Amino acid sequence: MSNRLAFMIAVLILLVGFFLRVYSLPVIPAGLNDAEIIDARIAETIRQGRTAVYYNVDGQGREGGYPALLTAFTSFTGGGAFTLRVFSVFAGMLTLAVVYALGKRLYGAPTGLLAAALLAVSMLPIVLSRAVMSEALTPLLTAMIVLLLARAYPIYGRPARAEPALTTFAVLGGLLGLGFYVAPANYALVLIAMLFLAALILRRQPLTRRMLSFSWFALVLMITISAPYVIASLQEPGLSGAQRVFDVRVTQPISALLQSLAGLALVGDANPLWNLPERPLLDLVSVFLCITGLIVTVRGWRQPRFLLVLIALVLLAPPALLGSRSPDFLRFAPLLPLLVILCGLGITGLYRSLHSREGRVVTALALAGLMAFNIQWTARDLFVNWPRLPETQVAYHARIGALARMLDQTAAQLPTVICTEVLRPPQSPVHLTDPQLLALTMHRQDILLRYADCRSGLVFPEGGAPAQVVFLEADGLDATAPQVRAWLDQGEPLPIDGLQESRIRLDLAQALAETLGAFITTAPAAYAPESPGGMAVTGPPVRFGGNITFMGYARIWDAPVPPAGVVTVPTYWRVDGQVPTDLTVFIHVQSDPAARPAAQTDTLSVLAETLQPRDVFLQVTTIPLPLTIPPGTYSLSTGAYERNTGMRLPVYDVDAERGDRLFIGEISVAEG
Repeated sequence: MSNRLAFMIAVLILLVGFFLRVYSLPVIPAGLNDAEIIDARIAETIRQGRTAVYYNVDGQGREGGYPALLTAFTSFTGGGAFTLRVFSVFAGMLTLAVVYALGKRLYGAPTGLLAAALLAVSMLPIVLSRAVMSEALTPLLTAMIVLLLARAYPIYGRPARAEPALTTFAVLGGLLGLGFYVAPANYALVLIAMLFLAALILRRQPLTRRMLSFSWFALVLMITISAPYVIASLQEPGLSGAQRVFDVRVTQPISALLQSLAGLALVGDANPLWNLPERPLLDLVSVFLCITGLIVTVRGWRQPRFLLVLIALVLLAPPALLGSRSPDFLRFAPLLPLLVILCGLGITGLYRSLHSREGRVVTALALAGLMAFNIQWTARDLFVNWPRLPETQVAYHARIGALARMLDQTAAQLPTVICTEVLRPPQSPVHLTDPQLLALTMHRQDILLRYADCRSGLVFPEGGAPAQVVFLEADGLDATAPQVRAWLDQGEPLPIDGLQESRIRLDLAQALAETLGAFITTAPAAYAPESPGGMAVTGPPVRFGGNITFMGYARIWDAPVPPAGVVTVPTYWRVDGQVPTDLTVFIHVQSDPAARPAAQTDTLSVLAETLQPRDVFLQVTTIPLPLTIPPGTYSLSTGAYERNTGMRLPVYDVDAERGDRLFIGEISVAEG
């Protein structure tokens, strides 16, 4: 095969591989899974300046190399699920090119082309190329190090025409050192390099002093780069990569081995995170060809080019085959380049054993058919069957992913209110809340979103101008308060990717203006009796400090309330500027304006820092009455304060202060 023809076929394979890796990339997978979220969060931690060799994730170490590269990449491209995946796509495409170069270097261009072709169309390599995980780099790391070993030393058992340059050994030593920060599999890769060099020396292969000198240089470079990792591992051995990569102790090793081998061709990994449950890693024919390639490799073990692959297989296979959750395809990631090389070698070995032209033509046609089968098999499972699985949608937070894509497209043009039950996530949460996950998944970080707990509150952006309300929880609409639901029912439901009751378009400017205007006569208020001028009656709107204005309330408590009952008070507020981020609205139930409250509720169901001037928000406050409250008539007062300081916002009559609360009616408490 000429170099030009091999190059053209390699380009075609890369194009096919690129198409399979980028097709529907924003949609498949639908969102981010928990493992991806971990690496994405570590990347954000690094962006904030908190770097470490590895990070403690639920008691298990996680190397920081991949998140550090992800941080550097997204510094130029921005965040979001799509951008995070693009980095892995580049890694996957580079892996295809390196595998082709490795196969060509070891066994010739046909083997390299066949290996790259199988890697290009297999499902697991494609899923890894779409994954925001350090495992996306492990096939590339394996292929690069084995290729550099094949270029650094005489793999054909004879002196090389030109000795390798120092840069080859420098890159080899640098990768071996940096690999510790990427994946635990690098321990095995370092052993592969050392055992291969030792085997060459013991078998008296034609190694020059220059090669040996450069080898020492590569070793020193590796030790220098990996020194911080070694120190960190000595300080916290429980988190080190060695603990994970060499921990292959299982209760039933024979069963684990058989299950892993069966996963290659019969019943694969059942984990929907990176596989269509029980789909094998390779098709039966490809597995047979891999076995054929392994036989060829074992027969030629005396030659360095076969010995190198054998050593790599022996050291990389145990962690993959003896996992505690066999078959675990994620542990097969470092083995992928070697498996496809074996398959390519098996095909070329069979092809060359055929001496008749007809037999070779039939074999070539069969290979074309095998490639076509794998393309359609992978395309059907990857783009149709896998994303439709309920397990996959749950694992990848498909709902949040669909909402994030929709918001990237619409929220810049249409003011958006996000309805969520979690307005303020806990500090350093173990798991991200839905709003945090939405922010991580969205690509456009500059979009202004309002947030409200629609179970008891709602924001009307820009005084009721056209806007959209989006529910993060699947049952969010059903959980809204009746006063909130009455407004939402006036909107137009807009389905998102088949998600029902997820998005409502509102245009409430006129209806809101009419409602607030009616409060002037239907919702009288009074200043506090202790304020200058006494308890004078006033109508809304009433200006408060902190750039908010009380717009009125809906009186829905005419009937007497029994002890232990609940009083519901819907109040409306307008935003006139930047409000305190810890703004809190209170409702007090008092038998006398000067008495201590018999019951009260202090809350705010909107995220204050996301409010903008001219926004109006509805606060539906529920006040549980104590069982021991005496029957009688009680006053309701309302106001606002800053939670962190407890300082109440003043009430103004034009520019004169009139206390720090308003009285908005009375309730009657009577025995039921």
